[in-house]
Amino acid sequence: MAGDAGADARIAYITDDSSLAVAEIAGGEPSERRVLLDMQRDRMVFMWPSWSPDGGSIAVSASSSRRDDQRLELWRTPLDGAEAETIYANPAEGRQVIAPGLAHYASWSPQGRALAVAGNTGAGIALSLVAAGQRGEGGRPRRLIDGAPLYFAWAPDGRALMIHRGAQLLLFDLAGGGDQPRTVLRAKPTFRAPIWSADGERYIYGAPKAGSTSALYRGERRSAAEAEELFEAPGAAAFTRAPNSDLVAVIGIQDEQSGPGGDEGGIRVFEIGDSEPRRVSEHPASAAAWTPDGTALLAFEPQPSSTMITVARYEIDGGRRRPLARFQPSAEYATLLAFFDQFALSHQIVSPDGRWLTLSGLALGNGGAGRRGLGPQNGCYVVALDGSSAPRRIGSGSIGFFSPAGGAA
Repeated sequence: MAGDAGADARIAYITDDSSLAVAEIAGGEPSERRVLLDMQRDRMVFMWPSWSPDGGSIAVSASSSRRDDQRLELWRTPLDGAEAETIYANPAEGRQVIAPGLAHYASWSPQGRALAVAGNTGAGIALSLVAAGQRGEGGRPRRLIDGAPLYFAWAPDGRALMIHRGAQLLLFDLAGGGDQPRTVLRAKPTFRAPIWSADGERYIYGAPKAGSTSALYRGERRSAAEAEELFEAPGAAAFTRAPNSDLVAVIGIQDEQSGPGGDEGGIRVFEIGDSEPRRVSEHPASAAAWTPDGTALLAFEPQPSSTMITVARYEIDGGRRRPLARFQPSAEYATLLAFFDQFALSHQIVSPDGRWLTLSGLALGNGGAGRRGLGPQNGCYVVALDGSSAPRRIGSGSIGFFSPAGGAA
């Protein structure tokens, strides 16, 4: 996409009429907008864009808006003007979403040669591999595994997948050519997304323990030895690793006993090679995201007796807190926050240069009128991470994500 040479970042977002658009951001303002897939022209409703690692393509769910042509597919659309192509199609009996507003969960391999796609089969959810590096490579998806709940993570080299399915944690060696995974764990299905170390040699997962506690464990990719317990967490815990480092943030997730944020609440961080966590925040949080340099965390803190969420920045060294914005998330963004650890592996809400956060919903005092002028309407925003300005509305829409490759290409 040829755009403004001064662009800081690009956001792909779903507009208010369910089209797919890209906005280039310069200084927090949209310097160029381009509709890639038009709902009216293509006669499809588009959902949840997912950028390829090089920023050259976007995978996006497409649902037919015609009663005489019922389809639910995953499309790959290049940004060079080439025509979009279907790379995955749900069977006739599986034309249902897997979560509200989410037809597929698509995660590109780190090298961008394949997509791991979770979709409905009619009998449940299946995870399949789709070749999608270049046009015409789609071919027949390789079905890996069925079942739910389902969480997974690509190894950094793209040659293995760690998959939580039902009550199992499985390691798929994709390079080995076999279809039988190694079973790492069998436990109660109260877990979240696993993560890999930056070098791909170790993995971290959570598992329940007796009572209402859980524990985090560290295993070795090339060893069948039992994983090492790192530390216990109150209730269930979700975690996300900082880009290009082994620093991990852990937050308690809501359960029936402890409520939001677990018994202790707040956010802790630890190094994968060091099992001693330290507390960064005391405030209950429902989700967290890292800045690209790993020096700060963005915490999403629900407001008591309210649908509003405060986004606050915490410096890892010193724990200084700086509120950045208050907003009411769209339904799609609420889904992202509910499964933030999984989406952190595939969808970027922080710009690659660390200057901006993107929100979707209604920012406090910054809603836009609907297309018919009837009240506020969900929009996509950018928020300056240095706290220098209020959220800036990019356009009406439901969900949006930054390109991993940064600005104009």
